[in-house]
Amino acid sequence: MNAADLIALRARMHWSQQEAAKQLGCSPRSIINWEQGKTNIPDSIALAVSAVLMNLPPYGAQLKDLG
Repeated sequence: MNAADLIALRARMHWSQQEAAKQLGCSPRSIINWEQGKTNIPDSIALAVSAVLMNLPPYGAQLKDLG
């Protein structure tokens, strides 16, 4: 995943940088740095993006339903 992919995801989902950070479990500053190419996007974020695109429930949501 690269900066352009992340920018395209935000556009597709109609997310602000703040909302993307909330949905992906990171800080807004991280989103900014990744989109500007200042830092590499971690594999964990690419995985979170894949989960969002597949409409998977948030991590742990199924466990809450069981308990």
